[in-house]
Amino acid sequence: MHKADVLDRIDRALPVRPMTLAMERALDRAMGARQRCPKCRRRYHHDIPLRRLGSCLECYDGTPANPSTYLAPPFGRHGLAA
Repeated sequence: MHKADVLDRIDRALPVRPMTLAMERALDRAMGARQRCPKCRRRYHHDIPLRRLGSCLECYDGTPANPSTYLAPPFGRHGLAA
């Protein structure tokens, strides 16, 4: 039996450990760092080019952002995107 055959067996799969609130917050902070513009503080629904541009396109060159693609601050009580 090959190693690939063992990895593909669904009957031998283990259940996924449920995500705790602390794990969800850590994941949200990590995603927020990739999705939040440091200048306007908007959180986009996609990663913004921070390494290349340093901000979102609207802050960088004035290209208007579609309001349905971001969350404007304040985000709510808990700060989680979801």
